[in-house]
Amino acid sequence: MTKGQIITKAQLYLDDSSELSSQESSDLFDKFYRMFNSSHTWEGTKAQGTGTTSTTVPTVDLDTGFLYLTQNYNHTDQSYEADRPVIFVGTEYQPYEVVSWSDRRQYRNHSNKVCIDFPNNQLLFTKQPTAAEVVEYDYHKQQTALTTDDTPWMPEEFQDWIYHRMVSDDYMVQQSPKGKSYAAENRAAAEEILNNAKYWNAQLVQI
Repeated sequence: MTKGQIITKAQLYLDDSSELSSQESSDLFDKFYRMFNSSHTWEGTKAQGTGTTSTTVPTVDLDTGFLYLTQNYNHTDQSYEADRPVIFVGTEYQPYEVVSWSDRRQYRNHSNKVCIDFPNNQLLFTKQPTAAEVVEYDYHKQQTALTTDDTPWMPEEFQDWIYHRMVSDDYMVQQSPKGKSYAAENRAAAEEILNNAKYWNAQLVQI
């Protein structure tokens, strides 16, 4: 479904009881699209970031839309415990451990440590790199807002979550007992869809 079709479904559920304008309906869609994307580390919202180290500054700019690093240093086998995310540096993919930004001073002489300087959207190496090398990392990406004709990234059966949440949010604004009842029903329907989506996501990685 497109964004416009999902908004239309929400309006059908509301049965003309909503007083939202077209722009307000679009804003409500955007709110819950962002909420779905941030509710889980979805395979569909992961991205690969790249950069190059510098011999003059200890930083590498992170990709636009970076939210947080995702696990990328594991084996797809249940006998291995998942490790924390790492940054891969150079053609041999040397793993650099990611440490807390607040702990960076304790690692100032370590050449294989890096932290996230989120306010400046940068990777910060705790020790100045001495060569220009390629950097790779995996991250959870903020999804861009959709136009009316755009389609959300998730399969259609999980897109229903958005309009159920739109409807419940609209009903919560209304003060009638009937509206409040329908709000709870739609929240329950949305929760079931979200659980199904998480199960689907787990099947993509099989760990």
